[in-house]
Amino acid sequence: MGKIRPSLYFFLVIVFLLNGCRYKSNTFKIGNSRSIYVHAVRNESLAPQLGLFLSKNIRENIVQRGHFVLTSDKSVSALILKVSLDDYRKTPEVYNPNDTFVASGFNLKINAKCSLINNRGKVLLDDVVLTDNVSVLRRSSLTKPSDRQAVQSLAESLGRQINHLIENYSW
Repeated sequence: MGKIRPSLYFFLVIVFLLNGCRYKSNTFKIGNSRSIYVHAVRNESLAPQLGLFLSKNIRENIVQRGHFVLTSDKSVSALILKVSLDDYRKTPEVYNPNDTFVASGFNLKINAKCSLINNRGKVLLDDVVLTDNVSVLRRSSLTKPSDRQAVQSLAESLGRQINHLIENYSW
């Protein structure tokens, strides 16, 4: 009986190692729609360089998450993503009690309209509006607030939202 247990344990370990954990990703529900083409983001807003930053972040998120294969050829892709930006707003948010004339902080807000089309031309998502905002503060009353870092943060957040939108589409 003492000799059976070590050999049984050894056999079970070998069986588990060969079978693995049998984990399966949920990407199988996408079916043949695993390739996606991302149009250049159309920036119809006054946000400087936001379209470029957002386009880069959408592509990075798609590659990192692995739910889709990013293609550079629209004709071989199963899905086409189109994004346009509009309604960029920069509103004062924080005032210094000693200087109420100049705002110390601003809130940046943008809307992104997303459309997802399959390779047969069927519209899966039609102009779904995603909104995001971010705040930016001035370092002192003599400096101008730096929008660049806030715009990059806005692009990263919108890129994640758009990626989640297309991943969570009910196929």
